[in-house]
Amino acid sequence: MIRAWSIGLMCVVGSCSTGTAASEEPRAPAGVVAVDALLRAPADPQRVIVDVRPAEAYAGGHIPGAVHLDVKKLRAEVDGVPEQLAPRAAIEAAMAELGVELGDEVVVVDERTSPPAARVVWTLRWFGHAADKVQVLDGGHAAWVAAGGAQTGEVPTVATGEGARLGEEQPQLGVDAAWIAAHLHDPAVLLLDVRSDDEWEAGRIPGAWHVPWQSAVTDDGRLKEPQALRELYARALDSETVVVYCKSGMRASLSWLVLQVLGHADARVYDGSWNEWGARPDLPKETG
Repeated sequence: MIRAWSIGLMCVVGSCSTGTAASEEPRAPAGVVAVDALLRAPADPQRVIVDVRPAEAYAGGHIPGAVHLDVKKLRAEVDGVPEQLAPRAAIEAAMAELGVELGDEVVVVDERTSPPAARVVWTLRWFGHAADKVQVLDGGHAAWVAAGGAQTGEVPTVATGEGARLGEEQPQLGVDAAWIAAHLHDPAVLLLDVRSDDEWEAGRIPGAWHVPWQSAVTDDGRLKEPQALRELYARALDSETVVVYCKSGMRASLSWLVLQVLGHADARVYDGSWNEWGARPDLPKETG
């Protein structure tokens, strides 16, 4: 089944001929690409497939041409807060190792649709990559294999071009603790906590709405159908600004990606998330 998910390789939600009028589906500025579309796509030297599975899984078989990325390279301790967005130089070095240049189309593959894959998308978007150039393979490597996609153990030679790796930073994609503290009672801002039930009950930012990130994903590791996602995130879609957080910003990236797919105009990630907020005695918390 070809799902109505894609950017670049197939069709944007609501803009392809699926038998549904375009006016009935929101356009998505960024998102996921269907396995069917990637299988049909002609070879393109400016398409980089980035595999974020563990190194041993990549070595055991990956999409031909895919390069491997350890997502930990994109994260660092910043101002005492662990697992934050790494400095620009570190991201630039990681992209150079992959052969990714600004303007390339990047398809990120995990075993399934996952927070680490979404985190790569958010990171590249933060550093100026265009929304229609970065996307997650829906269902990941498992869906690729199930669809009969080829695998190889061969590691590709990475082209070392001279083009720019990153663009201008896009701070509108994130917020910090000070911003949240200043907007705790702002009716235009919805805080979305995507952690587990136990984490939520143990402590959260006051006023946050709780939707665990897994709620958006099917048992086989794909995003749920658009209508189901719109119902799940109805409150978020009715909010002017949505700030997504988890413990470290990783899981939040997946829920942020879903909101991008659904066409939300102002979804942001609180990168410090509970690692920062929960550790600061000067910031308010709720429990229970």
